Amino acid sequence: MTAIPSTRPLGPRMRVDVAAADSWLVIELQGELDIATVPAVVEQAETAIAMAGAPRLALDLSRVSFCDSSGINAFIRLWKRLRAAGGELALLRPHRRVATVLRRTGLDRVLRICEALPV
Repeated sequence: MTAIPSTRPLGPRMRVDVAAADSWLVIELQGELDIATVPAVVEQAETAIAMAGAPRLALDLSRVSFCDSSGINAFIRLWKRLRAAGGELALLRPHRRVATVLRRTGLDRVLRICEALPV
């Protein structure tokens, strides 16, 4: 991965690392995705998208231990924003707890969920 500016702790419960890989902008999240951390995560994602000009965004969720409805809402908002711009959103390797939430909400049938970056 080629680094793009940013490794940023968003308080004690969330860390965000941004990198470029192939034609994807990859944002690795670590911690809890909830009402307290989502606004900063979305802001970081939108800033990174604007800086990279990349309409292909992958959120690596392998180290996200918790995701509430605000996290789900953030996925939907980012997906809609990218889709409107002709881009794509992929959720990579969701932690089993997050995968359960995606499955229970039916988002696993709408959003692209992968174990590796799509080609």
